Amino acid sequence: MTLRIPLALGCVALAVLATLRERSADACAPAAESNVKFLVEPYLQFATRTQISILWETDAPCTAVVEYGTTVPPKQAAQFDKAAAMGEVTLTKLEPNTKYFYRVICTDAAGGVLESKASTFMTAVDPGDAFSFTIIGDTQRNPAITAKLARFMWDRRPNFVIHCGDVVDDGASTGQWTGDLLGSCKTLFGRVPVYPTIGNHEKNHPNYYKYFALPEPEYRYSFRYGDAEFFVLDTNANRTKTLAPGGEQYQWLEKALAASDAKWKFCCHHHPAYSSDADDYGNTAKGPTTAGDPRVRQLLPLYEKYKVDIVFNGHIHLYERTWPIKAGKVNQKEGVRHITSGGGGGRLEDIGPTPTFFKQEGRVDYHYCYVAIHQGTLSFKAFDQENRLFDHFTLSKE
Repeated sequence: MTLRIPLALGCVALAVLATLRERSADACAPAAESNVKFLVEPYLQFATRTQISILWETDAPCTAVVEYGTTVPPKQAAQFDKAAAMGEVTLTKLEPNTKYFYRVICTDAAGGVLESKASTFMTAVDPGDAFSFTIIGDTQRNPAITAKLARFMWDRRPNFVIHCGDVVDDGASTGQWTGDLLGSCKTLFGRVPVYPTIGNHEKNHPNYYKYFALPEPEYRYSFRYGDAEFFVLDTNANRTKTLAPGGEQYQWLEKALAASDAKWKFCCHHHPAYSSDADDYGNTAKGPTTAGDPRVRQLLPLYEKYKVDIVFNGHIHLYERTWPIKAGKVNQKEGVRHITSGGGGGRLEDIGPTPTFFKQEGRVDYHYCYVAIHQGTLSFKAFDQENRLFDHFTLSKE
C-alpha cells in the first residue's frame, strides 16, 4: 500500500525548503542533478475545501518536499520523509475555492535533486459557487485517443474529472498505469483531481489502490463538491452480493443518500442499469437481452427514493442517455437519468437493432462529457473525438 504522509509544516520542513533554495557559493555548493526520473509526474487526488493529495512515482527511491502556496515562489512545504519510489503527500488546512501553486522536489540516495515542473491546483468550492467537471470512461489501452480527449477536457478547465472505470486494460500491468492512463493525462491530472470508479479491467488489483488515494475502503466512497454530492460504487462481480438489499454497499449507499442535504446527487459505477448495447446483455440480433445489468438494478429503488439526479456509468464503449426512469417506466417529472460514457479509448461497441423504451440519445464514438453547475442550474454537454458537441440538456431546480 502507498505510504501516506500528512501535511508537515514547521521548523523541520521550512529548514529543508531553505536548504533546497540555497544556491550561493557562500552558503553551500549547488545540489547535484539526480539521475532519477519521474515514472509518473505529480498528479492530484481527492480535493476537498481544505485539503488535497499529491502523488508521483520515480524510478528509484527518493525522499521529497512538496512546495506549495498561493504565491510564487510557494512559501509552505510538506515533507515525504521515507525513501520510496511511490510518493504521496496530503496537504491540509487549505483555504476553500483557492488557487495554489505547487511543485515536488525529490532527493535520491546520493543527494541528487529531481524537481517537477511548477503547477497549480484549486481546492473545492463553497456551497452556492459555480463549478464544472468532465466525465470519461473505459480509456483502457488507447493512449492516442485518451491523450486527445484529455487535451479537450483540459481546454474546458474543469474543477475535476470523473472516470467511470476500466481506467486501464489490465490492472496488473504497471506500464499501462504509468503510460496509457497517467502518462496520457499528465497535464490534465497534474492540474485537476480525478475521481475514479473501479471497473472490471482493473481486476481489483493492488495497482488501483496504489495509484489512487481515496477514502477507505476505496472501492466505494463519496465526496461533496459545491452544491453536489457524489456516491461512487463498485459493481464488479466480486462484490455482487454487496449490491443487494442488506448488502454492505447497499446499506452504505442508503445511509449516505438519506443523510445527504446536497441540492444535486450523482451516483457513479462502472456497469449500467440500463443499456441498449447490442451484445453485452444478450445477443440482440439473435435473442433476448436484459438491456442492462440486473445486479445494478438492485440499487434503482435507492436512486429513485432519494431523488438521485443522474447516474454515470461506463463499461459499454459508446454513449447513451436515457429518459428519466422511475419504476421501470419513463417518468419525466420524477425519474432518474442514466448516462453511459464509455468512449474513452476502448474498442467501440454498437447499439442493438431494436429500440429500447429508455433510450433518449445514443452515439457510437469516442467522447467525453462536461457538466457545469451553478446553484439550481445544471448544464450537460457531450463532445466527440473531434471536440464537436453532439448532445446537451439543461436541468433546473429551486
